[in-house]
Amino acid sequence: MKWNTVKYLFKEGILGLWKNRLMALASVGTIILCLFILGMSYSVMGNIDYILGQVETEMGITAYIEEGTTEETIQETRKEIEANASVLEVNYISKSEALLTFSNEQGNEELFTEFQLDNPLPASFEIRVKEVDKQASVVSALMEYPFLEVTYFERETDIFIGINQAIQVISVIVIASLIIIALLLITNTIKLTVYIRRKEINIMKYIGATDAFIRFPFVVEGVLIGILGAVLPMGGIYLLYRYLLSLSETVLQGVLGGLNLLPIEVIMGGIIPIFIAIGVGIGSVGSAIAIRKHLKV
Repeated sequence: MKWNTVKYLFKEGILGLWKNRLMALASVGTIILCLFILGMSYSVMGNIDYILGQVETEMGITAYIEEGTTEETIQETRKEIEANASVLEVNYISKSEALLTFSNEQGNEELFTEFQLDNPLPASFEIRVKEVDKQASVVSALMEYPFLEVTYFERETDIFIGINQAIQVISVIVIASLIIIALLLITNTIKLTVYIRRKEINIMKYIGATDAFIRFPFVVEGVLIGILGAVLPMGGIYLLYRYLLSLSETVLQGVLGGLNLLPIEVIMGGIIPIFIAIGVGIGSVGSAIAIRKHLKV
């Protein structure tokens, strides 16, 4: 195909978009609505998973150290625990530190002075795991040490794992459903646009135009509609999410309990390629499929 022909077909596609601007606006509106809902669902589900990830790292394991355990054994054990691939962090709490924390929590500093020489509290390891579903294996490894007494939120961990798995399944179902709905709505809208212009297509066919020549301007229209429909909701989600991030640092900080939302770069980094792929893909493929019926003259 010659360059002049390509330029002509692009021009025809743009002119066709302008001539049928009302239907084009309807198509763009459909894409904007579907992609905006999809983007918000993606942001919500992504943040739920991110917040749960923060919560699960706080569900720690406490391993109390038996009285009389030597300092050398304690340090060696700490290194072995830190070497576990599932362990994120290990903090050693000495007997004195445990007593000081207890006295501060009770609001009575005299307790520290009173029991400093006869401290009833044991030293311990405070252990955080990388993933909550790895907690049971870490606990099993800790129980191999006879001088450690291990405690953790066993029931709460099982409940948390169940909630996390349920949310992941719901996320996949919701996002997949929205993508399917977007595909159906956008394709049907483009088909309606092509149907309105069926006589124009038939005339071009009768005067000898090839299928590719007829189809190309409609594909250009579909791609432009897809780009417009993808860019606008991306901008809307960016502004809205940035506003929510500013709220999370002030108004929502108490509600979130110190937890953070996903950075805007991560959200937009996931949304942009999805939106471009859906918008352009559906615009071009939908146009090509929609016009196929009217090329059979």
